[in-house]
Amino acid sequence: MRPPAAGQVLTFSADMPELGARNRRVWAYLPPDYGAGKKRYPVLYMHDGQNLFDPQAAYCGEWGVGKSLDALFLAKKTKGAIVIGVDNGGTERWNEYSPWCQMDGTGRCAGDKYARFLIEDLKPLVDKKFRTLPGRESTGTAGSSLGGTISFYLALKYSGVFSKAALFSPTFWFARGEAFGLAKKARVKQDLRIYMDVGTNEGFHEEEYLADAGEMSALFSKKKNIAHRFFVDEGGIHNESAWAARFPAAFLWLFEGAGGK
Repeated sequence: MRPPAAGQVLTFSADMPELGARNRRVWAYLPPDYGAGKKRYPVLYMHDGQNLFDPQAAYCGEWGVGKSLDALFLAKKTKGAIVIGVDNGGTERWNEYSPWCQMDGTGRCAGDKYARFLIEDLKPLVDKKFRTLPGRESTGTAGSSLGGTISFYLALKYSGVFSKAALFSPTFWFARGEAFGLAKKARVKQDLRIYMDVGTNEGFHEEEYLADAGEMSALFSKKKNIAHRFFVDEGGIHNESAWAARFPAAFLWLFEGAGGK
């Protein structure tokens, strides 16, 4: 049976006991051939789920992740992947995606609790609910801005769970010392692939975005067991359309090895 031309996007709810939140919406993209057999798929966990698939749900633009992956699948550039997108907590977004308490002195830094939700609650649920490849070698994470920062944290602190990460315009400036401290101290025991990019026109904190990403790239180059790709988008701005345009190449490098090491 020939698979349909488009994958399926569905939603379900998950409680977040670590954060005291209930019924958080979670999106799941299933590739075009998901219903055609018993094949299992790698999984990419993404943040800011509202902005990934549905323009009606997006609050500041949509990535079109499903459309991008459908096109790559139909072009036979990928064998398919499941993408799980977790809605952010609205006014709690900064808190949930911040592992460190340096941004405003309020101590609102629940990033590690959010990380444990993904690993201890959501991943087991996803692995039970869908036909996944549950091993670390088939599990990645991706996000933009603060979502890029929490992806960075997940990849380095929990590299036993994640083997791939995409950091789109990561926000290191709010806790620069802690972020670089984590990268310097991290001992990655298995191969880890990290894609990172930044635009030259990020806007607010523009110079810091560029400088921090460049310095982090240099640090990654010295780390054992980390393969990384760093891309500077000339004219790239800090918004969903820029990240959407860069998503396909990042996905192919992480999951299909396109473009080499």
